[in-house]
Amino acid sequence: MGLTSTSTGAGAADTALVLRRERPDDRIVALAGNPNVGKSTVFNALTGLRQHTGNWPGKTVTSAQGRCERGGRGYVLVDLPGTYSLMAHSAEEEVARDFLCFGGADGAVVVCDATCLERGLYLLSQAAGLLEHREEAGPMPQAVLCVNLCDEAEKKGIRIDFKALERSLGIPVTPCCGRTAKGLLTLKKLLASLAASCPCACASCSLGSPYRRLPSAFSPKDLAAQA
Repeated sequence: MGLTSTSTGAGAADTALVLRRERPDDRIVALAGNPNVGKSTVFNALTGLRQHTGNWPGKTVTSAQGRCERGGRGYVLVDLPGTYSLMAHSAEEEVARDFLCFGGADGAVVVCDATCLERGLYLLSQAAGLLEHREEAGPMPQAVLCVNLCDEAEKKGIRIDFKALERSLGIPVTPCCGRTAKGLLTLKKLLASLAASCPCACASCSLGSPYRRLPSAFSPKDLAAQA
């Protein structure tokens, strides 16, 4: 059985977030990630002061939307609540899961901590499973993995082979340091690629189904070890 708003019991259609597009062709991009990975720092760096805050409908969970532009196209970024899981054991997890499945996002940026890559890949694997089994939201959005806090990883002597990780996942992977804005230009270019006929510059990425190359027995620990 595929994932539907009825099967989740969420009633997502009745509690949809009002997306603040300035133009009809603005793309919607979800930012997902664990708590304390610098996701909101990346969000703030991308959107600047062009933000709207409030609560998710029917929830006490804070919502944040912002806008940025690249190549003449606008992007509405939705900063999802930080969560370790999408199993919907908390209001934050439920909000993140429902928006990824039913919120109408054109793309998703999963932000992870370079010093604890395995934990971020676990969230990515859950997002992949949800998106592959949804039935109501149309084509699967494209995805980008943003590896943040690379400066902290360097201090700890952690080295990541980003090209190898990209090949293993089959989606674009970009290093970033939200505090200094290092790597944000590349991330913006990847956002711009969401509007192109090909979703990214990664030759192994499969158009329309970026997670198709994930191994059936997806092991975040193994992939983190490879990187």
